[in-house]
Amino acid sequence: MKQEDNKFTWGETVLVKIEAPNNFHPGSIASVCGMFRASSENLAKKYHAKLGDWIYTIEFIGGKDVEIPECYLEPYKEE
Repeated sequence: MKQEDNKFTWGETVLVKIEAPNNFHPGSIASVCGMFRASSENLAKKYHAKLGDWIYTIEFIGGKDVEIPECYLEPYKEE
């Protein structure tokens, strides 16, 4: 079940877009394990996002996780 207007939901498999900054691991596949809104200008700046954007916690194979703005994610489609 989706919350409000977020594009992704808990447990969904996502792909980090190639144009994402290196600290977000571009080209990697991950699973959504949390989400929140950038509720202040400082928080938005921290994530290279806009005020009100969704920020996701995603987990990679092996257990490493990162918080990343929605604009750097896309749905993962198996080929």
